[in-house]
Amino acid sequence: MTLDARTIAAALLVLAPLIGAIPIAYPPLVPVWSATRERHIEIIGTHRRSWRLLNAGFSLATLGTGAGVVALAVALADDVTLAATVGALAAVYLAVGVLWCVVLAIRARTTPALYDLGAMHAEPGPAEVLVGAATGGVFVAFALGTAITLLCLCAVLGLAGVVPVIVAVVAGLVAGVSLGGQLVTGDTIPAVLYLPTMLVGISLLAGWG
Repeated sequence: MTLDARTIAAALLVLAPLIGAIPIAYPPLVPVWSATRERHIEIIGTHRRSWRLLNAGFSLATLGTGAGVVALAVALADDVTLAATVGALAAVYLAVGVLWCVVLAIRARTTPALYDLGAMHAEPGPAEVLVGAATGGVFVAFALGTAITLLCLCAVLGLAGVVPVIVAVVAGLVAGVSLGGQLVTGDTIPAVLYLPTMLVGISLLAGWG
């Protein structure tokens, strides 16, 4: 594993989610996650630029993390089989990540539009319900696909000694909890899905493995 490729991979895995998370900390948007439907629409409608930045941040985190896994595959080029396996997992990660980016792009536009239509003062209409069901289904595909991919990635990296087994186990447990939560409750916190690869990145930066 070359130092340059290792450093690039680690930096992307750690920094992409951290930078992408910056818009989430914008104080007026913090209550949006626990607000009622009406309040949710109102907050976003009155802070739409920040809402667009928040969704762009999630996209950056997803694509940057995917790029980090690709860089890691390049860094492992001396082991053709391992590099090919990590590269394949990177392709899957990016493919399901695109689903998340689609959801983000849709909600970045539709929620402010609901505010403009005065939807917070009325019951959800058929169009809103259908769009919500469609984006919800796409999100489930993303959440399940990402969690499974991360479980496989952690197992591969741990068994190959790229990261210490303990790091791979902890990262895998986080992915497993996210997968289990999605299967049991039908929902998961998207930010949790970035933690396993961040742990891998930290391990690479620290020179563990």
